[in-house]
Amino acid sequence: YFGHVRTFNYVDTREFIRSAKEVLPKFRPWFELHSGDMDWRFLAAMSYQESHWRPKAKSVTGVRGMMMLTLATAKEMGIVSRLDPEQSIKGGAQYIAKLLRRIPDRILSPDRLWFALAAYNIGLGHLEDARVLTQKQGGNPDMWIDVKNRLPQLRQKKYYKTTRYGYARGNEAVGYVDNIRRYYDTLVWLDEE
Repeated sequence: YFGHVRTFNYVDTREFIRSAKEVLPKFRPWFELHSGDMDWRFLAAMSYQESHWRPKAKSVTGVRGMMMLTLATAKEMGIVSRLDPEQSIKGGAQYIAKLLRRIPDRILSPDRLWFALAAYNIGLGHLEDARVLTQKQGGNPDMWIDVKNRLPQLRQKKYYKTTRYGYARGNEAVGYVDNIRRYYDTLVWLDEE
């Protein structure tokens, strides 16, 4: 279960725990309200990975807000202001729920969630490319452990030139999912404390 914890970053973990105690309570009601069938703590962990719970967060690629929504995704989800914390959380929750619905039914939990998280980060097309590579290489395209080992190959020309969607920073999607899982585990631990 804890295979996603490769290294223990003491400074990052201390900062996360501090933020979980001091910053998260302000936003928790919206995570709970908009999480739907998902544990609200996963949504909160995603938001921390995306923005460190900063409502005005902005990346160089133009994604904005607590859930780092693109303009197109925000529009698709009916979000007027990506910088409004509740709207951003709602938009991110709707988008991850949409991705979960698009993951093939044969993929079971928890792998289903890991795939949806990776798609939130890298895009469904690139995730599908990694699944195809996994199958071609004899792995199980429906198991996260197999696909996560192939996602970094999307950076290598000999692999991405054979894919439908081309180059992608697949290693970042792997780190993204691992971090969210670690943040989620920490939130569960804090609730039990």
